[in-house]
Amino acid sequence: MILYKYTADCSATEYNEVKMNKKKQEELFSRRSDITEINSAFYTEYSIDKKYMIAVTDILRGRMTIVAAHDFEVNPGQVEGCIRAKLPGVKIMKSEEITLEVFCQEITRAERNNWTERGRRTIITDLGLNVEPEGFSFFDGPPYRLEEKIYTADGTAKRSVKQRLRDILASEGFIEEISRIYSNENEKRFLGHPVHYLISAGDKGAADDMLDILIPALMANKRLESGRVCSITDLKSKAYREENFFNIFPAMRGGTVVINLTGETDDGMYATGYHELAERLGRKLGEYGNDTLFIFVDISGKRAITNETIISILSNADMIQLNEGQGDLKRASAYLKRLAAKTEYHDYRLEDLTRYLPQDKDSYSVSEIYAAYNKWYGSGLKTHIYKAYKEKDMIRIDLKKKVDKPYEQLQKMIGLADVKKVTDEILSVAKMQKMRKDMGLTDTKASMHMLFSGNPGTAKTTVARLLAQILKEEDVLSNGHIVECGRQDLVGKYVGWTAKIVEEKFRAARGGILFIDEAYSLVEDGRTYGAEAINTIVQQMENYREDTIVIFAGYPEKMEEFLEQNEGLASRIAFHINFPDYTPDELVSIMDLMVGKLGYSIDEDVRDKCYGLFADASGNENFGNGRFVRNTLEHAIMHQADRVLRKTGNTELTKEMAGELLPEDFEMIGIKKQTGRTIGFGVY
Repeated sequence: MILYKYTADCSATEYNEVKMNKKKQEELFSRRSDITEINSAFYTEYSIDKKYMIAVTDILRGRMTIVAAHDFEVNPGQVEGCIRAKLPGVKIMKSEEITLEVFCQEITRAERNNWTERGRRTIITDLGLNVEPEGFSFFDGPPYRLEEKIYTADGTAKRSVKQRLRDILASEGFIEEISRIYSNENEKRFLGHPVHYLISAGDKGAADDMLDILIPALMANKRLESGRVCSITDLKSKAYREENFFNIFPAMRGGTVVINLTGETDDGMYATGYHELAERLGRKLGEYGNDTLFIFVDISGKRAITNETIISILSNADMIQLNEGQGDLKRASAYLKRLAAKTEYHDYRLEDLTRYLPQDKDSYSVSEIYAAYNKWYGSGLKTHIYKAYKEKDMIRIDLKKKVDKPYEQLQKMIGLADVKKVTDEILSVAKMQKMRKDMGLTDTKASMHMLFSGNPGTAKTTVARLLAQILKEEDVLSNGHIVECGRQDLVGKYVGWTAKIVEEKFRAARGGILFIDEAYSLVEDGRTYGAEAINTIVQQMENYREDTIVIFAGYPEKMEEFLEQNEGLASRIAFHINFPDYTPDELVSIMDLMVGKLGYSIDEDVRDKCYGLFADASGNENFGNGRFVRNTLEHAIMHQADRVLRKTGNTELTKEMAGELLPEDFEMIGIKKQTGRTIGFGVY
């Protein structure tokens, strides 16, 4: 969808007085109703042909504000024609493309004016513009973040673009691509995207400079229908479970989606854990790549995705890689001056800038120039903005976060003694197989398939993710990624679909681990398709035994019944690992780790309170072990926030008060009473 806002002159029409003072509301009611009816007519027209939706959102001092969302294949002239037909006498003075955020603000304004019969959420859903992440937890945060920007084709004459390329020290490859974009061999109309882009740079600022030239150049040559750009940042592997994430690409038809590959790899979301996301993202590139421009941004040293994963995404379309450029000292100094000119600092000399560049070099990359600029700017805060620090010598403290290796992370996990012991046995078998192969002895490649049995929250999934990384480091697995799935991911809706779906999952997991959670659900309902899935899994376990490990996980009792229903399946599982429930003491230790990680503090009184809660809850059938601890802490943090703000009001809040959790913040949640009545999230 392409989003526009129109400013129109309505001073000569009956609508001019709609926003007058409250005393005249009664006599103006009929005119307000007219606007509502007009918006209703606009929406009815959209409901019929699904091409464009128009709404009047505000009228003030003879100026009417109108917004429109239209398919990228619709001529904007059609939209303006519809506005003139429904609003005779209203003259369009200005039109501008807007972001989704601005569009939503205008629709909200129409709601407040009672000019629309449908709420903002309904309109956004009908237009297919639901793109914000939903359902993320307090601890993990959203699986991605969105930023929007509107570009125009202003200042894109070929001569001025060439000068800008020189200014940013553009690489030869970038210069060649701009020449192709402006080539007279191309037709100046949009019929689809012949290529997509991968921008490789050492600094986000350098990548932004390239985008600021590339996108307007494409617009000037009719290669884009829209100047709206949606940038995806902080992308996490769990985004593949968020359907709104995949709404972005059809919603941006005619425009551009920029996907920044920078991300964190904490909390089990390792670089290779993006395999499932890459698979779906690659399909979307193939599906929408003709209408939506994809630009991937790779900031060196900050990528959360492996080379193999990137290749699997980019293989779905023709890609051109654009690298940052470099230049000599003279050009690097000029670049620095242009960056410095955008700041509030004015009384500086050229040598103040260049002294931050690496010394004794003939050539400087754009990343080095940005690094020098950032150092200069940081120093300038003391000399230009916060002058009280001008004479203060600062000591730089460089603390590097120590990241444990996967095996060390596993060993540091609370409890799980038997799990760690069996993991050592698995590694011993793997190492012995590798040593025999290196010695030229017969390859006794044994099955490595596993069964994890345990109640919810006993770290089955976390251990599986760590195990994938550990086996990758030991060269047992070639990729070390993990593909997580359940019944809904393996069973098709129609006859013949299930086998194909299961085979696709095995292909996706090749070189890593296929983790099937709640595996017993495949057969416990007795339906044919689940049995078909099991039979196909057994067959593929044999076909992929050389380079893929399958881990089945679920409740202990149900997993026993699951194995009894298929002898062929049971015989192929080499390792059975039981994940016991955590003891109250272990749960308190887990609480300590979570509290510290989030920057809060607790004392012994809190630990005693939590010990009692965990002891009481552990005997309940709905007890979630580690998940129960996480939920308990989440609610304690919410209670603490309410308690502290009620106590302090508008007074100053100390750091100690903001970080201290007290016993009264912790309560029993989500557990059934002995009478069997569910409390839900109430107090026990």
